[in-house]
Amino acid sequence: MLSLLLVTVAALIFFSGLVTMVEAALFSVPLSRVHLLVDQKRKGSRRLLGVKTNLRRIIVTLVILNNASNIGGSVFVGWLAQVVFGSGWMAAFTTAFTLIVIILAELIPKTIGESFAEPIALRSAPVVLFITGILFPFVWVMERVGLPFARREKQEVASEEEIRVLASVGNKEGSIGRHESELIRKVFLLNDVTAREIMTHRLMVSQLPAAIRLSDLKLEEIAGLHSRILVTQGGDLDKVEGVVHQRDILLELVRGRMDLTVAEVKQPVQFVYEGTPAHRLLREFQRTHQHLFVVVDEYGGTSGVVSLEDVIEELVGEIEDEVDAREKAALEARLRAASHPTKLVN
Repeated sequence: MLSLLLVTVAALIFFSGLVTMVEAALFSVPLSRVHLLVDQKRKGSRRLLGVKTNLRRIIVTLVILNNASNIGGSVFVGWLAQVVFGSGWMAAFTTAFTLIVIILAELIPKTIGESFAEPIALRSAPVVLFITGILFPFVWVMERVGLPFARREKQEVASEEEIRVLASVGNKEGSIGRHESELIRKVFLLNDVTAREIMTHRLMVSQLPAAIRLSDLKLEEIAGLHSRILVTQGGDLDKVEGVVHQRDILLELVRGRMDLTVAEVKQPVQFVYEGTPAHRLLREFQRTHQHLFVVVDEYGGTSGVVSLEDVIEELVGEIEDEVDAREKAALEARLRAASHPTKLVN
């Protein structure tokens, strides 16, 4: 009987500790990490994802296993102990047995499960799903019992605040660089920044009337404008017809096509509301393949312009204009050597 008692106690502690270790491991692996393991095609990762996405059912399975071993096993161990030691030693045996269970079946297994969470979770996930399938009738009943007390909300992989904190901690621990951490922080701020906050105000915008001919433009006037120039009706910024590149004007002048109007060189432009968040602007720049939008207010008037560079600068800081200074200088030199230098330089 003593041998049976020792074997039963060892088996009970082993099984209870195993369930506890698996439970701790499954809870310790973040869902975001599981998705990464699936992308890396790690063995068992897809089954682990199935466990994490249906965690409520898995909890029921683990509860059934744990309580079956702890309650059922303890009753049987208690009966054996009474037979072996008699009722006079039951208090001492119960105290010792409880301490052993707490240490060997709870504390140590949980520590191991948390310390080696990923490999344990990957290896145990298929077994847990298999046992859940076998115990499905009991699991289904238990789920329905606990359903009224469950929170009906979608499980999130990670919130913005959690990712920011992780980036900050990663920077402090040296796993990611300071600039990477700062970039992650700024990415989440894009939806809080509007076009109005990052745009170039209308007072600073370059514009040319649509009807003006290139031959009427002076080199000094062109050189003093921005690389992208709004094309307007009669110089009215509230009546924007398109946008023209400074470089395109210079190239047309070099080619001697001076009878062209600005309207004939312009390109279409898109309008955005001044309350549009920066992250949506970025998507629109990608979709339209444009680099400049006209920002309008609630009345349809032009507030200013916002460029792709304005949005990117919110992430990486100040950047240079896309027109290289040497290229611009070369164009101006060619222009001076063109066939109508007097008219242009005037």
